[in-house]
Amino acid sequence: MTLSSPAPLNQAPFDPDPCLYDGKVVHARQGEVEHRLSYRVGALLLPLYKKQQAARMSRFFSVNRFNLMSFHESDHMDEGFETLEDFVTNRLEQSGQFGPGEPLPRRISILCFPRMLGHAFNPISILFCCDDANQPVAILYQVSNTFGERHHYLYRLDQEDTETAKGESFRHSGEKNFYVSPFLAMDGRYDFSIQLPDEKAIYRITMSGNQPSSLTASFAAQRLTLSNTNLLWLFGKLWQTGWKILVAIHLEALRLWLKGAPYHRRPPLPSRSVSTLSRPLDGKGTPT
Repeated sequence: MTLSSPAPLNQAPFDPDPCLYDGKVVHARQGEVEHRLSYRVGALLLPLYKKQQAARMSRFFSVNRFNLMSFHESDHMDEGFETLEDFVTNRLEQSGQFGPGEPLPRRISILCFPRMLGHAFNPISILFCCDDANQPVAILYQVSNTFGERHHYLYRLDQEDTETAKGESFRHSGEKNFYVSPFLAMDGRYDFSIQLPDEKAIYRITMSGNQPSSLTASFAAQRLTLSNTNLLWLFGKLWQTGWKILVAIHLEALRLWLKGAPYHRRPPLPSRSVSTLSRPLDGKGTPT
C-alpha cells in the first residue's frame, strides 16, 4: 500500500559521527526447546554521508578497501548499484511506503559489524534513514542468512513516534517473511524494539507465533570514539567477530538439533524484497 505524504516529524535531529561499539549479542529461545547463546561483538555506526570523515579518523580503518577494520558497501547491496545510498533508496521505493513525488530520505546511517582482517558476517544490519534536516523518517532492517540471501524489513516512522523521547525505544512489528534458520518456523511474527544509537546502541527482536518456541535476539553496546587507540583495543579483543558469529550460528544449530528442535526446510525467497512493519497492536486491535 502506498502512503500519502505525512506531516513532517518533529524528532530531535539524528546526525551521529562515525563511531565504534563494544557490545554483546544474546539469543534466548524459550518454549518446547530452550536454549541461550551470548557472545561479545564489535560494531560500527557509519553515516554514509561521512564515509570520507570516517576513513580519516583512524589509520587502521578504511572504507571500501582492506585494513585491520573496514567497511565495504558491497557487503550490504546487490550488484548493479554504485553506492549503498542508491541501493537503500531503491529499497525504500520498492516498499510502497512513500507517496508519489515524496522526497526519499538520503541521509542514511548504518549500524553493522565491520570487516576485521577482511571478513565480516552480518545477520542483521540496521539503516537509519533521515531527511535533509536529519529528522528520522524510516528504519530499514537488512536481514541475511548463511545461504547468501537477504531480505529487508522497513518501518516508516509516523506522528506517534514524535513522542518517543531520546533514549526511549521505537516499537514495531510484522510478519516473518524470510528464512533465517532451519530451526525456526516460517509461521511467525517479529516484534522490534530499538533506540537511536547514541552513547549506547540497544535493540531487541522477538520472534513468536504459531509455533512451540519463541526467540529473542538482543544487542546492547557502549559507544567508543573511532580513534587509533580505541580501534586497536577493540580489534585486539574482538578481531574474530565475523568468524565468531558464523561459528556460533552453526554450533547453536547443532545444539538445537541434538536437543530435538524441529527442522524446517528452506522455502523460496519472498516475491517482494521489502516487507513492511507497523506499530504493534494492543489487545483491542489499536496501534500502540
